[in-house]
Amino acid sequence: MDTKQNRFQQQAIIQQLSRQDAIRFFNLLTSAELFDVLESLLPEHHRERLFPPTETLAM
Repeated sequence: MDTKQNRFQQQAIIQQLSRQDAIRFFNLLTSAELFDVLESLLPEHHRERLFPPTETLAM
């Protein structure tokens, strides 16, 4: 992703957060689109942890 697109996504999330309650924001963060992006950015062989990055995000 390019920097301009990253900034746009960050601004969209900030706007959503300012307008939504915690549950709706959680649903936004765990939406299939954002979850797939997060999964694609993880290293292929990251260490297994008690709370992997995607689970940490969900919390």
